[in-house]
Amino acid sequence: MGRIYFISSKHSRQFFSSIKTDSNLSWSNIAKLIGTTRSMLDNYRREKLLIPEDRFKSLLGLINESKRNEFIHKIGRKDNNWGQIIGGKRAYKLNKKAFEEGRRKGSHIVKYEFDINMPLSEELCEFLGVIIGDGCTNKYQNMYQTQIAGDKMLDKEYYLNRFSHICTCLFNIQPNIIFRPSGLYVNLYSKRVFELLTKRFKIPKGIKCYTVKIPAEIIHSSDNLLKHTLVGMFNTDGGVGFDKRKAYKKPYIRINYTSVSKQLISQLNTILNNFHISHSVHTRGSAQMIQINGERNVKLFLSKIGFSSPRHLKKVSYLIN
Repeated sequence: MGRIYFISSKHSRQFFSSIKTDSNLSWSNIAKLIGTTRSMLDNYRREKLLIPEDRFKSLLGLINESKRNEFIHKIGRKDNNWGQIIGGKRAYKLNKKAFEEGRRKGSHIVKYEFDINMPLSEELCEFLGVIIGDGCTNKYQNMYQTQIAGDKMLDKEYYLNRFSHICTCLFNIQPNIIFRPSGLYVNLYSKRVFELLTKRFKIPKGIKCYTVKIPAEIIHSSDNLLKHTLVGMFNTDGGVGFDKRKAYKKPYIRINYTSVSKQLISQLNTILNNFHISHSVHTRGSAQMIQINGERNVKLFLSKIGFSSPRHLKKVSYLIN
């Protein structure tokens, strides 16, 4: 995950003013909501520190929906390793001649070359579903990054095995997977992948959680390809839970998908209806949740769509024949 800054101090002041007005909360309560301290929040407000991307998204959710896009277009983003990049630039200035010579020698080599107009496939659709769920893209001068965030324990098996295999088959790229205390981060450094996502499929770069949707090309494709897109989405932003209240004779299973993109939830609602999978839609603050309730409906979901992530498959294994 990256860190967010405002292009001008004026925009930063307007952003935090809108948060205070629209949320009607104290700064202390706002700090608690985004998982930090009042003093750290003050550092963000005074532009002493860049805002971690996950906290920025939480702050954005406190603002009236009509204003969000306005602020999304007034920010910049720096990767977590931007300090290392600055160090690299300084090294380049000190050793410019050697760097330029190395570039000339390697200028004929194109890394990770593939056709961004490759035909839709099951693997490509699952990859896109993962990006829609937990991915983001950005460009830092000449570096193009696609990143997916996950749980370092629960998602490890999926990203190390199946997802890495998909990337190798599609793009001949072995993803760079990093484990940090805050989670697991999957990185693909490729201009072609960036173009595939942003140009062909029109997935917004940077903060996309409020505007992301399933690309029209996939919506108008076959049910099978649509299914594999949903597999990737539910692998990442989906969840399997059990209600263990005494009202139920045994734990009551639910599958859910949560997003703050109203258009994405609307698309999912339509797709599940077309697949004849019974479900409900609930509002949770600025987010909406698709919920598939009970063994009968969960079995139907598993037979028509399903998961490829071991994290979820282990929970539903007793329902799979």
